[in-house]
Amino acid sequence: MSYFEHYFNLRKEKTLRNYSRPVNLKRFDSIHWMTAEKDIWEVPEYLCGIRHTPLLAAPLVARLGRVDERLFAAGLLGRRT
Repeated sequence: MSYFEHYFNLRKEKTLRNYSRPVNLKRFDSIHWMTAEKDIWEVPEYLCGIRHTPLLAAPLVARLGRVDERLFAAGLLGRRT
């Protein structure tokens, strides 16, 4: 939960909702995922398809505050507009 505050969108909403068990990316070595110049949709498709555990119950999600202005500004540093 130490990174919870750092997951947010441009509407300043906190977006971290679920997590998965660690993934051994060695499973994608055959598609050269670290150096591929083509899109490697196999990785995000796999990550979207595995089991995720919710962090918060629905009533708690509704009570989340917005992202602090300083954290939001820091998160946008270096972002292209």
